[in-house]
Amino acid sequence: MPSIIIVEKPGNVKALQFKNYDEAELYKKAGFKTNDGFKCHTNWTVEIESKKYIISVFGKTTGKANQENKYEFPPPIDNTLFFGNCVIVKKLESDPSKVMDLTESGWNTIYETLYGGFEDLGDHDDDDDDDDDDDDDGLPRTKDGYVKDGFVVDDDDDEDDDEDEDEDEEEEEEVYVKKPKTKISKTSAIKSIFDLKSVEEPAPENYLGCTSELTEEQYV
Repeated sequence: MPSIIIVEKPGNVKALQFKNYDEAELYKKAGFKTNDGFKCHTNWTVEIESKKYIISVFGKTTGKANQENKYEFPPPIDNTLFFGNCVIVKKLESDPSKVMDLTESGWNTIYETLYGGFEDLGDHDDDDDDDDDDDDDGLPRTKDGYVKDGFVVDDDDDEDDDEDEDEDEEEEEEVYVKKPKTKISKTSAIKSIFDLKSVEEPAPENYLGCTSELTEEQYV
């Protein structure tokens, strides 16, 4: 018994089996009361295991607010706004009257094919990591396995640098020698004082030289 895909309004998909396929009654499978505006909006041709099939999408593009279908269809209906549920049917290209079984997993495979396939991001990340490892090949490494790229250095290098700095500091360190104080004897100090010559002070310029004594003058 073949099955079709019902794309519900929230965006989830489910398979629905039927006994007698009648395209004129598909609107009922979608949950509509009338077929007004319910029609086929696109047909994709896909090849599966050397056989070609036609994938048809049925639905309504008119409806009430808050009834919009949130599912994202592949081009050329990726910008088409549907209302309510949609129906996807798989037919044989050589005989379109013959409806083929379409499961959820089968539709997911066709969906990826219509979008051109999806890239496996996990494998892409692994490739990037491998490229980074290849770029590091040939570079010197520390004993811990890190590449010496100017940011990571070996512990031995740190020790060598410290020793060089210590040696430079030892070479640049100045040596100070304490000079002995010269002891001066008290005798020599006293003698030096008496050896000093006295200096006579010059007489003032207006100095009056008086050699005779003053006498009292008598008045008559």
